[in-house]
Amino acid sequence: MKLDLITTQDWALEDLETILQKAEELKKNRTISDKLKGKTLVMIFFNPSTRTRNSFAIAMIELGGVPLFFEAEKMWLGQQSESPKDTAKVLSRYASGIGIRIFPNITKWKYGASNELVRELAKWADIPLINLEDDLYHPCQALTDVFTIREKKKELSGKKFVLSWAYHPKPLPVSVPNSTVLTMTRFGLDVILLHPKGFELDKKILTTAKKNAKESGGTFEIMNSPEDGYGDADIVYVKSWGSLKHYGKSPEEKKLRVPYRGTWTIDEAKMDLTKKDSIFMHCLPIRRNVVATDAVVDGPHSVVYDQAENRLHVQKALLLKLLK
Repeated sequence: MKLDLITTQDWALEDLETILQKAEELKKNRTISDKLKGKTLVMIFFNPSTRTRNSFAIAMIELGGVPLFFEAEKMWLGQQSESPKDTAKVLSRYASGIGIRIFPNITKWKYGASNELVRELAKWADIPLINLEDDLYHPCQALTDVFTIREKKKELSGKKFVLSWAYHPKPLPVSVPNSTVLTMTRFGLDVILLHPKGFELDKKILTTAKKNAKESGGTFEIMNSPEDGYGDADIVYVKSWGSLKHYGKSPEEKKLRVPYRGTWTIDEAKMDLTKKDSIFMHCLPIRRNVVATDAVVDGPHSVVYDQAENRLHVQKALLLKLLK
């Protein structure tokens, strides 16, 4: 039976642990192998990518497989010419796995529509499908983030994890914050979701996160003041996202977002509120001196490049799980 990765919430915790443990092993012994010799991963990108695209490509190559890329505008899918079913069925005859990235702008900012398309492809595909980020989830990033925290902090239980909203000139998708709160609450962390009023996440996501925290022995709390949220944090994860109240309505959303410019930029003063050995995380790309200052991104707390590198090792572990 084939296995897909659309959101980490779909996977049993022990299966996620298997990926993390394998990634640790692969990072310690980075070699070229033929474990995926004869395997091909077809990746469809409706949107830009640096880390996801390159880490998956190099992962496939180092495992002896072949990565193939399709820019979406060069495919019939999404051109009102071919259905997800036909695309999935045909690619299943050619390849060993499918990856797809599709942001909300492609599905006209209809909340959840990109995820629906991803699930439709997975339904009809006879081979594993990997969500490379849609409008609701970015599971590969979330897995990497858990791996990075464990690498830096060892024990996760009881660690204070702050996911902080930050100002950005554009209303970004909620995929990273959704996957972050869903995944971190499954690993026993004390999670604080920090954002101004008006930038609440989906109630279904929040309800699931609370349930996850209860089951894992962690906590989940929402705060609206940076001064309250950052105190004694072990991990600070910064990410911007747009307001769901004005989803797809950029002019209205901008009026809500712009007043927070500057006050919600992550600077040294905010990081000084955290523990001395705290770490600063961001999935990249980052708008320097808008989302966070240079002093923070390049400072002693920052692990953003380690975090980016770890995409490769976690992706390799994931590919071995799904394609081998």
